[in-house]
Amino acid sequence: MSMDPHVVLLLTLILLLGTGDGSLAVGTPSAIIRRTCAAVGRTGPGVGYDSCMDALSGDPAAAAAKDARELAVVATKLTVANVTSTVLVLDDLVCNLGECLRSYRDMNETLEGALGDLAAGRLKAASDKLQHVSFAPSDCDILLFEGSAEKNPMSEENNDAVWLSRLAYVIASL
Repeated sequence: MSMDPHVVLLLTLILLLGTGDGSLAVGTPSAIIRRTCAAVGRTGPGVGYDSCMDALSGDPAAAAAKDARELAVVATKLTVANVTSTVLVLDDLVCNLGECLRSYRDMNETLEGALGDLAAGRLKAASDKLQHVSFAPSDCDILLFEGSAEKNPMSEENNDAVWLSRLAYVIASL
């Protein structure tokens, strides 16, 4: 049974990035890695010797490389793994942000109803609606943090919505 090559690359990248000290190095880098990274450090804008060494030193394929072309293949495969992982994160965020968007649209509708209730003097109905919407931003937070991306680009906005909706609820409940 063979694994999809992208899965293998992704798992390799995860293992390499998961070392305790943030370094990818697991042994003494080969001479070709040291020479290539030295050249990269001199000529590659934005890519220094240390970052080149960190990226390549822990990869067994890089350790076995005979020349810079083979190291370029290794670096390209590492890039493929990184991009594949990033696509998965973005897919998850797009999906979860879509759910948050639907939730916020529902909140907007409920808040419009609460405003109508407040204008008509139906304080209990408005208070109930305001209490209900105060939980939706937290649901969005949970959705984003529990997704496979484990990222929440909306935390500040969600916190503001929770606080303001609770403020409105408490005032309406007075």
